[in-house]
Amino acid sequence: MVQWYSWFVSFTAALGGFLFGYEVGIINSVLEMDQFRVFFGMSDLGSDMTTLTDTASAKDYKAQITSFFLLGCIPGALFIAVAADYLGRKKSIWLGSLLFSVGALIQSLVAAESVPARVHTIMAGRFIGGSGVGILSMSVPLYIAEMAPTDMRGRLTSVQQLMITIGIAVASIINAIIIGAFDGAPKDDNKPWRLALGIQAGPGFLLFLMLFFLPESPRWLMFRDRESDALTALAKLRQSEQASPAVQAEYKEYKDSIEAERQIGTASWSELRRPGIFNRLVLGVVLQFFQQWTGINAVMYYSSSLFIGMGIPKATATTVNVVVQALVNVLFTLPGMYLIERAGRKKLLVWGGLGMAAFMWGLVLFVNLFASNLPVAVADIKEGMEIPGNAKTFSILAAICMYCYVACFASTWGPVVWVYQSEIFPLRIRGKGTGIATASNWINNFILSYVWPYAEALGANQYIVFGTTGLAMAAFVQFFVPETKGKSLEHMDEVFGFTSNEAADLKA
Repeated sequence: MVQWYSWFVSFTAALGGFLFGYEVGIINSVLEMDQFRVFFGMSDLGSDMTTLTDTASAKDYKAQITSFFLLGCIPGALFIAVAADYLGRKKSIWLGSLLFSVGALIQSLVAAESVPARVHTIMAGRFIGGSGVGILSMSVPLYIAEMAPTDMRGRLTSVQQLMITIGIAVASIINAIIIGAFDGAPKDDNKPWRLALGIQAGPGFLLFLMLFFLPESPRWLMFRDRESDALTALAKLRQSEQASPAVQAEYKEYKDSIEAERQIGTASWSELRRPGIFNRLVLGVVLQFFQQWTGINAVMYYSSSLFIGMGIPKATATTVNVVVQALVNVLFTLPGMYLIERAGRKKLLVWGGLGMAAFMWGLVLFVNLFASNLPVAVADIKEGMEIPGNAKTFSILAAICMYCYVACFASTWGPVVWVYQSEIFPLRIRGKGTGIATASNWINNFILSYVWPYAEALGANQYIVFGTTGLAMAAFVQFFVPETKGKSLEHMDEVFGFTSNEAADLKA
């Protein structure tokens, strides 16, 4: 019963991850919808739709529309780094879900007359929605980590990443259905992209409503001197009586830990520079940096155009290939959830870095071989053009490398980084520390999503960047990242060398 309820709470809160996943999956194919590109000035009604992504204005609009969502994530994460300890975990998630839903509605209802005004309106909607996801990306893993039993914390916190992958898969399937349903629709019919973008408000409002049925984090309640409420919430989470020995023992551990932290004093931003804390902050920031420089979101946002560049027909690339990629992402998150409490965080990160590097270098090789076996340049491939047999073989091998790369990420760097970040900071500084680390994720995500449409000019060589960073991240983890498997949140100071003498210095 305890395990069932813990899983229920985790999956419900992790709808916040589903929202981000849906947005990643939906914008991927929406960017290639003819109607969307006409409405937002990336094409005109009489143009050849397969060649316009190479124009400067199309690339500008594509980069701006995609990246403004991620730009909004940055202030969202930084705001909640300050506000989470005052609002609480539930209210933080409430705020994030509301902003996301409002942003989705604005995106789907763009009605301006001029193209620049349309672009600015959808950018505003995406910025608002992004600020909501920035809040959720920090507060959801934090909430799950604080309510989870120690022996289940890794698995339960990784539910956030699983729900991101499910969101991407659901969005890809919905996009495929919409594209099929509106096949042959006029290029000035805006219903397909409006429907695709508007649907995402639904799960946002569902998360908002479901939060009424979840308890607040007992650790946060204890931190705010609401001891009776903390005991009630803990008993509900463990599906046991308040007087049960197990609940009382865990409650006492929370209380003793918080009392020890209070003896040190109230946390300020300057404490992030203290020995034993600063090293954790650096790890959180660097791991989130590397998570983005795996290249996963550049692949997820623009995989439709990447598959088209491998000679795959547009109708297949935007539906079948994207859906298969999304399903691979979901399925291979499950082994990561299983192994995180067995192999541990560190081994998964090292294995994942090496695996992603290998498949990215494979992608470079096979896409280059594909291009060298074509009778024309890759940019000159037209819809329906016959691809020679050798080139087609290399195209298939490149797609397989892409899927294997996604599988490596999904089972390692996808869930593990969020789990690790949410568990390493002491409670008094947890909101600030995880907020800054999360901002690192979104800053690098924004940079990549903005510049990557321009990197398409490099062809296969664009993937060299990610093949190289894969090797670098594996080495960094091997030498600098300590293992946290099996350690309670109250015992992380021992892992990161925060000694009693340093605590006394803080108190002084």
